[in-house]
Amino acid sequence: MKLHNCKYVVATGTTGRYAGCDLLAHPEVNELYCLWNCGFYSCETQVFNSLLILLRHGLTPDRIDYSLGYRHFKKDPEKDIYPDFHQIDSNQSLDFYTEVELPDSNKCQFGLYNFDVYNQIISRFFGPSNIVKERKDVLIEKYNIDFSKTISVLYRGTDKGTELTLASPQDYMTVVKNILKEHPDFRVLIQTDQTQVIQYFHNELGDKVFWFDETPSTSTSRVIWSLIEDSGRDAIDWSQWFDAALRCTSDCEYAINHTGNVGFWLNLYRGNTDNVYQFNENGQLT
Repeated sequence: MKLHNCKYVVATGTTGRYAGCDLLAHPEVNELYCLWNCGFYSCETQVFNSLLILLRHGLTPDRIDYSLGYRHFKKDPEKDIYPDFHQIDSNQSLDFYTEVELPDSNKCQFGLYNFDVYNQIISRFFGPSNIVKERKDVLIEKYNIDFSKTISVLYRGTDKGTELTLASPQDYMTVVKNILKEHPDFRVLIQTDQTQVIQYFHNELGDKVFWFDETPSTSTSRVIWSLIEDSGRDAIDWSQWFDAALRCTSDCEYAINHTGNVGFWLNLYRGNTDNVYQFNENGQLT
């Protein structure tokens, strides 16, 4: 059983918080460790796919640990930041021994998604931490969000064009304006790492568009987490705001999405692809 850049540990006292402990003293160890050190949602995808693999074999960890991965998002390289973002709901049941094809987050695969299984995993292992929930509530109140009358746009720029073909902001705007023809009273939430895209949407839509000041953007081609890392800012704090923002983006009545790890997690948090328009890895609208 090969996991995706993760390690599953059962009944061992040699890893993480049990390092140096007597094996027999901790027979209850049943944990999943992430070993990946790329973007935040790239790391999340490794954990998610590893959980799918474990479920195929009738296994479920009691605990998930981020102490061996996520190095770009913490000052202490050995800190377990899983509790900073998520909490486990052990009451959420799981379907074991289900053969689910592993999704590729850099491909648009709506026909592949199995939300019956996905939603169980998200509910059990990726519920928001208390601080993420609090920050989501702050965003909802501050920006007066009515999700039932909001179109969200998730545009990934910066370095993503080196991995796949990006649709242009104008392509996203076309979809937005088509929806607004049917729902002229809707507002538009633009969530992007690219400052130029925010400016473009504001120029086109005026007061109908809004964005979160709490999540930064850049006019360069550098990925945001590297800028945060270089700035000395608390990457955990920023990432908690971003996760709260992404959860808001996922809750909107309509979502115009990109293909990639962040876009994949918008769909996972949403729990379905209803009213989701997504540009695929070739820059084409699906």
